[in-house]
Amino acid sequence: MKQRVVGIVGTGLIGGSIGKRARRNGALVLGYDRDVDAPRAALEAGSIDEAVARDDLYRRADTVVIAAYLDGVLAEIERIRNAGPVRASLVIDVASVKASVVHAAEGVPNFVATHPMAGTERSGARFADAELFENRTWAYVPSGDEALDARARAFVESFGAIPLAVDAAEHDRIVGFTSHLPQILAWAYGRRAAAYSGDAFDQLVGRTSSELLRLSRSDFGFWRSVLAANVANVEPELRALATALTEAADALATRTAESET
Repeated sequence: MKQRVVGIVGTGLIGGSIGKRARRNGALVLGYDRDVDAPRAALEAGSIDEAVARDDLYRRADTVVIAAYLDGVLAEIERIRNAGPVRASLVIDVASVKASVVHAAEGVPNFVATHPMAGTERSGARFADAELFENRTWAYVPSGDEALDARARAFVESFGAIPLAVDAAEHDRIVGFTSHLPQILAWAYGRRAAAYSGDAFDQLVGRTSSELLRLSRSDFGFWRSVLAANVANVEPELRALATALTEAADALATRTAESET
C-alpha cells in the first residue's frame, strides 16, 4: 500500500502537533514554513520527516494542512488559487475564525475550512504534542461536497478528535464568546496580577486564576489577526462584560454601604 503523504504549511505548535500525530498514524509528513528555522525545529521535535520547499510539498502531498496565523492562511489560499489545482485530495486550514477563510477559499478545489479546539499558550514545534487533539472538538464548515467532507471528517478522527459540522458565521459568533473574549479577559487579568508577587500569592492562586494567568501568556502575534477578523462578534460581548463587571462592582459597593449604616 502506498504511504500517505501529509504536507504541513506552518510547522509551529499546531502544525507540529498535527505532524507528530500524522507520523504516528503512519503518514510521511512534509513540512514547509516561511520562517526558515521553523522546519529545522520541527525535524528535531519529530514533527515532520522532511523539510521541503512549498512547491515540492504541493507536488507530493495527498493532504495539505495550512497551519499558519490567519493572515498566513489567507495568503496561502490566494497562492493556491493563483497556482491552479493542487494534487492533494484534501486541503484544510486550522485558523480560529472561519467566515473570512471560507470567503477567501470560494472556488478552491478540495478545500475544507476547519478549526481544532485545542492549543496551549506556548508556541513553536518544540512544544508539539501528538495527543493535543485527543477527545477535543475539531470544527469544520461543510463544503457542500459530501465526499470531500467525509475525507475531512476521517482526517480529523484519525487524530482522536471529534468532528463538528458548523456554519462559518455561527462558528465565529460562538468562539467570539467562548474563546476570543476569555483571551482578552486573561490578558487584562494578567496585567492586574503583575501588581502582586511573592510566595504567598503563588500559594493562593486557585484553579480559575491559574488558568487565566496561563492564558495571559499567550502570544499576541497569533491573536492580532484573529481578533481583527472577528471584531464584530467580540467587541459587543467585551462591552457587555465590562458593563456587567461595573454593575457588579456598583452592587457590591452599595450592599457594603448599606451594611455599614
